[in-house]
Amino acid sequence: MNANIEAPTAQLLFVDDEPNVLKALKRLFRSAEYAVHLAESGAAGLEILQTQAIDLIISDMRMPQMDGAEFLSRAAESHPDTVRILLTGYADIESTIAAVNNGRIYSYCSKPWEDNELKILVNNALDQKRLREERQRLYDIVQRQNLELKELNSSLEEKVEKRTEQLKKSLQVIEQANESLKRQYNESVKAFARIIEMRPGIKSGLAKYIAEHAKEVAQRLGLPPAEVRNVVFAGLLLQIGKMSLPDSLLTLPHFSMNGQQRKRFLNHAQEGYQLLAGIEPLHQAAELVAHQYEYYDGSGYPAGLAGAAIPLGSRILTVIREYITMLDGSITGSTMSTEQVKARLLSKKGIHYDPQVVDTFLAVLDETRANDERPVIEISWTQLQAGMEAAEVLCNDVLYLKDQILTDKHVEDILGLRKHGKSLVLRVRLGQGH
Repeated sequence: MNANIEAPTAQLLFVDDEPNVLKALKRLFRSAEYAVHLAESGAAGLEILQTQAIDLIISDMRMPQMDGAEFLSRAAESHPDTVRILLTGYADIESTIAAVNNGRIYSYCSKPWEDNELKILVNNALDQKRLREERQRLYDIVQRQNLELKELNSSLEEKVEKRTEQLKKSLQVIEQANESLKRQYNESVKAFARIIEMRPGIKSGLAKYIAEHAKEVAQRLGLPPAEVRNVVFAGLLLQIGKMSLPDSLLTLPHFSMNGQQRKRFLNHAQEGYQLLAGIEPLHQAAELVAHQYEYYDGSGYPAGLAGAAIPLGSRILTVIREYITMLDGSITGSTMSTEQVKARLLSKKGIHYDPQVVDTFLAVLDETRANDERPVIEISWTQLQAGMEAAEVLCNDVLYLKDQILTDKHVEDILGLRKHGKSLVLRVRLGQGH
């Protein structure tokens, strides 16, 4: 798509039975690039769709008479090219799955939303819609040119050569559009991972760390590019099933869980699989998410798979996930040093962990940082707490804090900056210092 051509005004439809929510969404998207339409019910939304060419719908899940799942399903039938996004509470996970299957929604966003995350989600969705439309337009051109080529007389070689060159250029543009669409899809998965980590109790920043290091290990172990991509997607979405867990269980260290609590917690891997398996590009990643708690000796969950029967991507994700969660205290209830965690990984080689994966991951750590340096992850403002060790805090790209143990006053000041519209980047250091 030609970047110099100005994109047309995007027509947005917001559907919610709460006027205050509609007003908030309208304020968030007030700019020349958007035209906003509001409806306080699913029926009113369907009426607007009959008279307006809507590009994107954001609908609440819980509404009287017609809920968001039914509304989006009917909208998909009558206007299949319209992008559909669902606003949902954490208690509506089963209804959200129904909306994904029946309403064919592009994505969903938890309420209350974070303004920047929602704007990124909408912009990515509109970009993908425009790319699909441009790809179809170019495809139609190619089809038309193919028909014209068939009608050319064999004696008109010069004309054929010119048409063939035009065809090649059109195909190149289509390939570029496809590559751009893939990049947009990757960015959408990353944005969705950040939205998941805004759920209270789900550790922020871990998904990005796991995905980046799993990619490096997978490449060193010789996985083909398509499988490496599946490992990265699985790493980013590894915690999606935790959205259905209660806060009390999310914050409970693994060692202190009773048998029933532990089973409920581990089952989030299967719930994550159910959420992702129906999305074709994520089907293979869903398999890796499902087996993230299998152990190398067959003592894991849920199927008791052992050795090579466990997908290699899952074996990689298990090692890296347990490394980072042991550092931050999720497993034992107290933080550990990097040396303690490395020793524990080595002690469980061939028992819990694939020996080759452990050796490769530790080699990656040794090459990418000093042995005594602890991991630094970027977290959401929703996860900020006193007692964290801030590696650095950036405010509007300017260093605000560095190498500080955060106090209640620090946290209050940082959140105050965000309330005043400042752009924040929060990076914290995990594990025990020496």
